[in-house]
Amino acid sequence: MISASLQTAHRAEPAAEHRPLYDQASRLYSSGVNQQNAAKLEHSHRLAMQARALRPDYLPGLNLLARIELQRRNYAAAEFWVGQGLLQKPDSASLLYSAGHIALAQGQLADAEQYFERSARISRVATKALNSLAHVKFLQGDYAEAFRHYRELAKTQADDIQIRSQLFEAAAQVAADFYAEELEQELLRWLDFTEVDYSQLRGLATSLLKHKLRLSDAGCPLELETLAADPLLLKCLQRFYFADPVMERLLLTLRQSLLLSCSRNLAIRQDLLPLVSALAQQTGLNEAVWYSTEQENLLTEQLEQLCSKMLQLDNLNSVDAYPAMLLTLMYKPLARCEFFPLLLQRDLHWPELLHNYMQRSLNEAKTLQARAQQLPSLSSHDSDNDVTRRVQQQYDQNPYPRWTDIGYNQPADYATALRQTFPQHSGQLPQAGQPLRVLVAGCGTGRHAIRLARYFPGLDIKAIDLSRTALAYASVKAEQWPHLQLQFAQADILQLPQPEQPFDVIECSGVLHHMENPQQGLQALTSQLKPGGIIKIALYSATARRMITQLRQLLGDNRPRTDADIRLVREALLQKALPGDWQALYESNDFYSLSACRDLLFHEQEHVFDVRELPGFLARAGLQWMGMLPPPAGRELLKLVGKNSHEIRIEEWHALEQSNPDLFAGMYQFYALKP
Repeated sequence: MISASLQTAHRAEPAAEHRPLYDQASRLYSSGVNQQNAAKLEHSHRLAMQARALRPDYLPGLNLLARIELQRRNYAAAEFWVGQGLLQKPDSASLLYSAGHIALAQGQLADAEQYFERSARISRVATKALNSLAHVKFLQGDYAEAFRHYRELAKTQADDIQIRSQLFEAAAQVAADFYAEELEQELLRWLDFTEVDYSQLRGLATSLLKHKLRLSDAGCPLELETLAADPLLLKCLQRFYFADPVMERLLLTLRQSLLLSCSRNLAIRQDLLPLVSALAQQTGLNEAVWYSTEQENLLTEQLEQLCSKMLQLDNLNSVDAYPAMLLTLMYKPLARCEFFPLLLQRDLHWPELLHNYMQRSLNEAKTLQARAQQLPSLSSHDSDNDVTRRVQQQYDQNPYPRWTDIGYNQPADYATALRQTFPQHSGQLPQAGQPLRVLVAGCGTGRHAIRLARYFPGLDIKAIDLSRTALAYASVKAEQWPHLQLQFAQADILQLPQPEQPFDVIECSGVLHHMENPQQGLQALTSQLKPGGIIKIALYSATARRMITQLRQLLGDNRPRTDADIRLVREALLQKALPGDWQALYESNDFYSLSACRDLLFHEQEHVFDVRELPGFLARAGLQWMGMLPPPAGRELLKLVGKNSHEIRIEEWHALEQSNPDLFAGMYQFYALKP
């Protein structure tokens, strides 16, 4: 820790002649940080040193020097300057705040925690010490305490997108031990936030609802009318898909009861309308992943046909149409209904409760259809590879993943981040601030590509995928962030034309293991990469996916390929009708939406890898292993190992994975260099 004397020296006001130097240095520092510009940071350092020569005891000047050196990663120098300031004023909130960030940058979490706590005690407004303290608690794995801090911060700083994002990240790690009305009211408010990923509240909201509704494997003691009026249940049904087998069973029962009672007279009681509407929206979110009985299927088919006939009537009123339509939508997403093309041709005025949902759904569907046809293609012809065609068809039918927001990150420089992660390769990596051409190969629905373009300024990104449906989703989503340097195009990795200028960086996550020949796919990407270029790859771990491999082997040629088959096999798993223990599958959120479940369990093509294979896999394509990214669940484990992830050898990763089989549940993510 940085020592500080208890003696506080007198601090005079700065002399007039050095104040302009200090102000200029401060402006340059801010600009250099925002632009990740090393030259500006160097210039700001020179000016700050000149200012200090004129006034050595000026505390803001010492703090500025500490912050500059922190940005330049000269941690010893940063500690020196903040220590000099604390010798003069041990109770300076801003100096303690800087000291906390210096400790945090070096992974000294306990020291960072103390500094931020001291800074916050002195002043809760002069710095963002409370925010940083919450972040440290999160990094320490004390998620309950981090959530408590962010929960308090959100009461007064809910307009801060960073606070909202971090609150949701912390909430994703905690569950309610009992029902609390205050927490319910906060959740209802958070579920109306914008620019957030509502699914991060899924676990917390589900646990709170289960306590409130007294829901268990034995059922729910509450009546339909009570459930239909529950504000938190209704809001959650419209914001994210539930990922809990007990909650799913309740919702299946509610849906069936509503269908059978309301279809008799083709009328929905006013007090039940909010629940029917919310269940329809839930079906849109989970893409109709729930199982339905033959009786339900027959009824919904009849309702669907009735809607088609009604939509052909010239004098149709939406008040007459919406009961049958809404009951159908509890079982089938709007764009999959046979009456959808007819609905697109009509301009119906919906009841107030349904208006926004129906208009948004129709507009999104029309936009996606049009965008899919407008996207350029880089491949000269359709693939003649059977596996490629089947994978393309899968993602055209079930684009994955469906997402609402990209989350929040501080803008950063891509090359600087690489140098931090792999310091042993810094001599071979791009310089900070250097413009980089990036290929995202297999971008799917675009979330990762958009995050790269949004939070790494200076990247010129081309994102490709086999599926036009997935690309249309990505392209439309990208419009939320105008002016991104990002282009989408349909392409087959094996048919990419040679670019006029090879790419500096290629990112290929979760793609190669779905090709017939992953080695051939990697070789094709290597040919797109310039000498000295970097490639990031993510591949399935055989150890982490051992249960899924077992299920695929059990199903063999009977692996489901239609939506109906997926629902059937999924229900068999939930009802424990298949031999084996599949409990761990229920813990994956991906099990609870159709596209995600198909990608997780029933993909058309899948290879898995042993970590020891990876260097050879790269070498055969002329690439050099750089290192692995630390898995999120492995932070505490790496502390015990006493090494940074870039220092861990392949054999050590193998040993770690054997003792922690789920370590790479999120795939091996690693970098390679083209010499």
